[in-house]
Amino acid sequence: MKVRFLGKSRCWSILPFLLCLVLTATAQAGGDSPEIQVWPDVVEIGVFFEGSAVKVTGKVPQGAQAVMEITGQAAVEHLMRKGRRGGLWMNVGEMKVSGAPSLYQAASTSPPLLTAPSENATWGYPALKKQISFAGQVAQGEQELFLDQFFRLKESEGVYALLPGDIKVSDASGDFQTVTGIFTLPSTVKPDPYQVCLTVVQGGQIIAKNCSDLKVVMVGFPAMLASLAYEHGVIYGVLAVIIAVVTGFAMGYLFKGGGRH
Repeated sequence: MKVRFLGKSRCWSILPFLLCLVLTATAQAGGDSPEIQVWPDVVEIGVFFEGSAVKVTGKVPQGAQAVMEITGQAAVEHLMRKGRRGGLWMNVGEMKVSGAPSLYQAASTSPPLLTAPSENATWGYPALKKQISFAGQVAQGEQELFLDQFFRLKESEGVYALLPGDIKVSDASGDFQTVTGIFTLPSTVKPDPYQVCLTVVQGGQIIAKNCSDLKVVMVGFPAMLASLAYEHGVIYGVLAVIIAVVTGFAMGYLFKGGGRH
């Protein structure tokens, strides 16, 4: 078997071709995955946690629009339906909500991307409506009404939010421009993994999308209580009773004469 070696001249002639292939592959990979950064990427829930701001930045092609989303894990929720009975408002049945994320916040560079998204949009409330379902005390044709009410309920709790036009676009450098969005996690946010996504839109079509992780974790005293509740239920129960008794005595002392002079 003969082994042939390429001469130096032929090697140099092939190098530009190989370099071109590498650059082309890199450009294609970069186009499919726009740059995204999340800060902080870990949010800690301590004793005095009152919510947290999360900053998301990314780079998109000049002239393109962007949508940013923070999405929690989908879970099953049980809600009570209110109705009139004898002129009074009361619980008239239970509804089960499936497929709704525990947290959903979205922002856009252009307001219409969220206020009037296209049918093929994968973001916003219209996209959520396709994955959320109701069961229980829901009559045929009432789902659209309950979806709107469900979104308003979540917005009042601070876990759902639409921020049309809130993404800031900086001066472009080269072929790309930097986009920045600020999200506010409420104090009621659950310790869970979340997903932060940047979607690039051009000409009404999605041309790229990339996602990153955001973790919300308990630390300190709340973490200790959670650990006790899940791993040492008896100890947690005793501790809860002791705290309740001590708190009761302290409140009684303060408001029933302990502070008199």
